[in-house]
Amino acid sequence: MPLAFNSAEVFPRALNPLLLQLPAAFGLAGASGLNATLPLFLTSLLSRLGYVHLAAPFTALQSDIAFYGLLVLTVVEIAADKIPIVDSGFHAVMLPLAAASGAILFAVEAGTIKTADPGLLIILSLLAGAATAGTVHVSRATVRPVTNLALLGPVASGVEDVLSAALVIAAFLLPVVLPVLLLLIGLLAYLLITRLRRRRRAPARARQP
Repeated sequence: MPLAFNSAEVFPRALNPLLLQLPAAFGLAGASGLNATLPLFLTSLLSRLGYVHLAAPFTALQSDIAFYGLLVLTVVEIAADKIPIVDSGFHAVMLPLAAASGAILFAVEAGTIKTADPGLLIILSLLAGAATAGTVHVSRATVRPVTNLALLGPVASGVEDVLSAALVIAAFLLPVVLPVLLLLIGLLAYLLITRLRRRRRAPARARQP
């Protein structure tokens, strides 16, 4: 049977595991902003496989209803997000779910910190997770119409799905790689924005005498 990852055993002296839990929580919330349902589905899958141990009330994610329901929703979201005509409206519909997903996953990870008052920790976790996921979701929804004009919408959507899955896996199984992954995401975002700006400037230069 697979064993749950224990960062305290892997990094007993070099790094305090508590220092990784908060970045991992934000990473999970950011993953929900990139894809609202995929992070929840992966969390359900990892918990059913025994790699992630969830505390109540989040153990509900391990149920058959949650697992297969999230599987269907994930397939629908991934498919709809690849259709330029549909994706903009779909992003507006998925914003509340993305915020809720980010809140849940942030609370799942932050709940492993035992030094704070449980009630206060839950409230702060839900707020921070929802805000993080909502900000990321709105940002990608704002950029998507521009990428669609450049015929890069489906490509951008695919990259978002991969990054979302990578953030979830890294947060739960190997949080020490999260800084590298976040730097990679920042670099990809910079390259994408730079390329889109160049494409928008090209027609204007062509019209100049």
